[in-house]
Amino acid sequence: MRRSLRLLLAGVAATVMVASGLPAAADPGEDHSHESHSGPPELPPFTGPSSENMTLKANSDKDGVVNSDLAFWGNLAFAGNYNGFRILDISNPRSPKVLSDYFCHGPQNDVSVWKVGRRLVLFQSVDRAQSKADCDGTAAGSSVDTPLITTGPDAGRATFGFEGIRMFDVTDPRNPRFLDAMPTACGSHTHTLIPEPRRQRLHLYVSSYPLGSGVTPGSFTGPGPRCASPHQKISIVTVPFRDVRDWSVREKALSDDTDVYPGTVPGDPLNPPFKACHDIQVLMKRNIAVGSCAGDTQIWDISNPANPTTGNGERHTHVRSPSAQDRFEFMHSAVITWDGKYFATMDETGGGGTAECDGSAEEKGGQSENGFYYFYKLVRPGDPAPALLSRYMIPRPQGAQICVSHNANVIPVPHRYVMVAAYYQGGNSIVDFTDPRNPTEIAYSDPEDTTVGAADSWSTYWYNNHVYANGGLNRRGATANRGLDVFTVTDDRGRPLRARLWHHSNPQTQEVFQGWGAH
Repeated sequence: MRRSLRLLLAGVAATVMVASGLPAAADPGEDHSHESHSGPPELPPFTGPSSENMTLKANSDKDGVVNSDLAFWGNLAFAGNYNGFRILDISNPRSPKVLSDYFCHGPQNDVSVWKVGRRLVLFQSVDRAQSKADCDGTAAGSSVDTPLITTGPDAGRATFGFEGIRMFDVTDPRNPRFLDAMPTACGSHTHTLIPEPRRQRLHLYVSSYPLGSGVTPGSFTGPGPRCASPHQKISIVTVPFRDVRDWSVREKALSDDTDVYPGTVPGDPLNPPFKACHDIQVLMKRNIAVGSCAGDTQIWDISNPANPTTGNGERHTHVRSPSAQDRFEFMHSAVITWDGKYFATMDETGGGGTAECDGSAEEKGGQSENGFYYFYKLVRPGDPAPALLSRYMIPRPQGAQICVSHNANVIPVPHRYVMVAAYYQGGNSIVDFTDPRNPTEIAYSDPEDTTVGAADSWSTYWYNNHVYANGGLNRRGATANRGLDVFTVTDDRGRPLRARLWHHSNPQTQEVFQGWGAH
């Protein structure tokens, strides 16, 4: 069965057409039902230690807001949240320092960064209609969610406003400056940065979809990109290095045989079926993208980064549900091994609002039925879909806690496949999948700190011999978010895990220099 996703109807501070908000869920626009596939958890919650082979070294707390994705440049970490982003100095990872906390509301505010000449530029995804495109770093100068329409055929939809990509100059990390904003159809739920240095430009592959209040009101007749079912496209923002404000946006269709995400309530105009992507992972070494597109996962050729092979008649491969008994729920994101031989695609069953972590998959002795990472051989775009090799769920049952697979990256260690992944209230997991038919947890941390807050990890990534986890979704209490955690990882003998050092990392963009075989 498929899990329902419904729109999170966020409250706004407007004086007209005000609707009260629901508690924050993982992704803006998704209020996730706690309906279960098979009743309550079948295994008792794990009662062992809160960590193993993974040691918390530092924390930079961030309460009162949903904390989202991460990016890194040199000794700086960029931590997104629904109200903007923080820039932290991580030159000493055991004592991160907040350099700026820039207020610019716009869920979910996922981030990427790139150096353009002498300027460091940050891009941020906005997936909820905003009252204006710009902001100045203060609450008073920020946009707010546009009000919801309360009557007529458009009831429940947001008044039309800006959504898409915002761009900032963060060259001075203590004083970020807004540069420009690029509207895109259905906004930008996430984006992936594709550098094209030979042509002195970069591209942003924008993933978005029509859901809930994000569907454009039928009564709106003004200019701007529309958001409507089935969507069936990604947006591509191209930014030239000579003038980053001279950007352009084009839309690229997904093929007609993209699997449909069926919507959440049949006949509900706020929950239509759609064909759309949630996230796109790229491996520059092979010029391949893995698009996690709700109903299926797709493999595209990005040899021409301005024109990925997503459409009808173009070389791409669809990876569909493994069986009638094991159906994809909501394909969310993926990771790829640095040698380009394997990938894992993740099913965010319940969208980050349900309890899916009931021990390992059944074939490994647990009772989890959904929400897995699925492991496959990476084929060339256009080749037949690969066979499923294995599934992974954390082996520590979480009972009724909100837990499902979420954002991850592959650690660049030589001659092994190791990834680190977030599991919301299940914490953070280090997984060895050197044998992709038998992925195994080798380290974990699931903080249950009553002072800072308990785990609710959104993004967990490896960067320069440390693991950084950004989390806290405002659902454990007003002051119980953890914000940014920093960990080290050891093996069973206490030896630190070391890997290739990076100059920067946008985790959805796996660049050639980052792999362990790179020179």
